[in-house]
Amino acid sequence: MSREEILRRFEEWLDGALADEEPPRGVEADILAAMTSGQGSSRPSPAAAYSLWAAMTALTQEVKLQGRSFKELNDTLGSQASRMAECERDLVREAERRETERRCRKEVLGVLIDLRDRLGRGLESLRASQPLIPKTVRRGWRARIFSQPGEDSSGPTLAALKKGYELGLERLDQTLEEFNVREVPSEGLPFDPQWMNAIDRQESSTVPVGTVLEVYRSGYEWNGELLRPAQVKVSCAPAGTENE
Repeated sequence: MSREEILRRFEEWLDGALADEEPPRGVEADILAAMTSGQGSSRPSPAAAYSLWAAMTALTQEVKLQGRSFKELNDTLGSQASRMAECERDLVREAERRETERRCRKEVLGVLIDLRDRLGRGLESLRASQPLIPKTVRRGWRARIFSQPGEDSSGPTLAALKKGYELGLERLDQTLEEFNVREVPSEGLPFDPQWMNAIDRQESSTVPVGTVLEVYRSGYEWNGELLRPAQVKVSCAPAGTENE
């Protein structure tokens, strides 16, 4: 087989292999037709070459534009991701700030409740001690201190102290009410370990087992959350009847 025959068969095979392929996009159809028809000279005309060069230039510019568009899209997505991460960090910081504020407010309310307990005990002690003061003491300067209101020699010191206790308790109650702090009802109710601590018990056959008989320290709740558990005395079954 001669060299010319080999080249001819290779050209036929190559033409057949390329016949089913789709024409490249971006090149005008008449340029491809002129190049594949085989009519005229084997070299394309200057006009066809110029058209091909113009089409390739336009295709190159289009690729550049598409690349620039993809770059802008990538930058936009990157900036959006950064903004979303920053917003998430802001939300986390806001949640931490609210949690810190809640803990601080809870501690302050606990201090106010303890202060109210102390004022309440002071007022109860004052009321209980007034009837026990001997009338023989209520003479001279001692009368001005120890005499009960309503008597001839009224005791302005004790009256002022009692009034101060009452005003302080009233103001504390108003403040606690503004913050939705409420006392947990306990006495006479079944023992609830979620809201109460049983620190004492007493045998009783007149009330059901597990009934709160006495409240040593009141419990409080704040917006549905336990602020301080109540310390109570709970009834239990009399000895010898627990297994009946």
